[in-house]
Amino acid sequence: MAKTGSSGKNLSKGTTESIDRNQLISPEERQRMIGEAAYFRALERGFTGGDSLDDWLVAEREIGRALPSPQQQKEELAAYENLRKAVRKVLAEARGTVNAETLRQAFDRAIDDLKKTSKHTADTINKIAASLRKDMASASLKMGPKWETFTEKSADLFEVWRDRGSLFLVQAASAVGEWLQQAGAKLEQQVYHTGEMVHSGTFECTGCGERMVLNTPAHLPPCSKCRKMEFRRV
Repeated sequence: MAKTGSSGKNLSKGTTESIDRNQLISPEERQRMIGEAAYFRALERGFTGGDSLDDWLVAEREIGRALPSPQQQKEELAAYENLRKAVRKVLAEARGTVNAETLRQAFDRAIDDLKKTSKHTADTINKIAASLRKDMASASLKMGPKWETFTEKSADLFEVWRDRGSLFLVQAASAVGEWLQQAGAKLEQQVYHTGEMVHSGTFECTGCGERMVLNTPAHLPPCSKCRKMEFRRV
């Protein structure tokens, strides 16, 4: 019998689950996670001293940062999509020789422009900028060294360079790798965590191997099978 995900779409039997972009965790699960985090704070000090209310409030802030509220999700999603548009535009404008410095300047310009022209907070923009760099690193790794053979699906934002010559693409592959290394987004299999803003694609739980498909940009929910919060893009 076909499995039905939260988006209401039928899924083939197996380990792949389709996830709706608005789903993250329920209020009840959020409360449970806060309670567990508060408990472990008290456990670390041997349940001596401290204050249970302080433990709860600190845990609540920690979970809030890791698992944004529906309102935070909405703001981060809007900022993420706006930044993707801005980065796509500056990548499309890149001509001639591309190197790590020109890419850094282009990405930074897109961030600065968004901060000046949008209502998003600087913290939100910086957070989603880190997420976008990770997505771009994943796309670059998936394309490998031969960028001239990339597809629209594998290239993600770099798809705007599909009409460029092979020499440009060779330079671009090297430049993107160097830029991402400098920015701290290493070209290796990226690990994603629940609550992170990510582009669409398939993600595999590192705990149990369960897969979920994001059909649109969204925040990663916990694994529906084992509730772990760490994934790899596949």
